[in-house]
Amino acid sequence: MAKHTVSIDEDTRQRIHTLPRGINFSAFMRKAINIFVEELEKNPDLEPENFIITCTARKDTSDKKRR
Repeated sequence: MAKHTVSIDEDTRQRIHTLPRGINFSAFMRKAINIFVEELEKNPDLEPENFIITCTARKDTSDKKRR
């Protein structure tokens, strides 16, 4: 599997580190990246300006491990 890394600016890095401990940042990013890739597969001509990130009221438990 190929890995792709991108540097982030210091301000964003500091903001991520100050998030409350209960927030699973990697789960949020994994979901966002999956949706982003799906949309690019449908339409590869999209640009960053075409994306708007919003939150919804529903609780999505698809990324949680089942007990």
